[in-house]
Amino acid sequence: MMKQIISTLAAAAALSFTAAHAAPVVVANGSLIPDAQVADFEAFDGLLTGGPEMVAPGVTFTGDVDSTVGAFIAELGTNGLWGVDTKFVASTAPGTLTFTFDGTTQAVVALVNHYATSFGDGSVTVSAFGADNQLLESFNQTVVTGEDSYNAGFYMGFVRATADIRSISFSGNAVVVDNLTFTTPVPEPEALGLALAGLAAVGLMKRRRRG
Repeated sequence: MMKQIISTLAAAAALSFTAAHAAPVVVANGSLIPDAQVADFEAFDGLLTGGPEMVAPGVTFTGDVDSTVGAFIAELGTNGLWGVDTKFVASTAPGTLTFTFDGTTQAVVALVNHYATSFGDGSVTVSAFGADNQLLESFNQTVVTGEDSYNAGFYMGFVRATADIRSISFSGNAVVVDNLTFTTPVPEPEALGLALAGLAAVGLMKRRRRG
């Protein structure tokens, strides 16, 4: 079921990916991000960690002590059950899950849910941070998916006019996150400068060898 949701990303590309899609983004199925990278956490096996832990190339996870990367199952109260045929990241109750990119990205969303009671209380706070860890924007979203639901949630995140998101966090009571979907991060100026310097050095060495 979870992988079928990801297959809708290609269809979602028909939705124009421009700055006109203002943040925040909350959609039930798929995403507004065409040609995106996806971290699905399937390579992990119930790892209890607060991080830092690289969960995909260029993506580092940090969270509260005893957060789980590659979790198998989560009881979400009146929001149902999470973990049928998929692995995910889960926080303690309450907790925060943060994903930091090596560079800055323009758009990032993830499939999210949280523990809820019959009173319908609780929500997820989604926040985007810039290169200097400054808060770019934040919003709260209550998720209601039904007590008999499985792996049901919403894609939550941000689409920005420029690639200025360095990290994204999801906070709430027993939050679960899966299929982190993002545009290719843009290297920061320092990293780009080092890369260019390295290329120049390689070119110089080749010239010397030819001489």
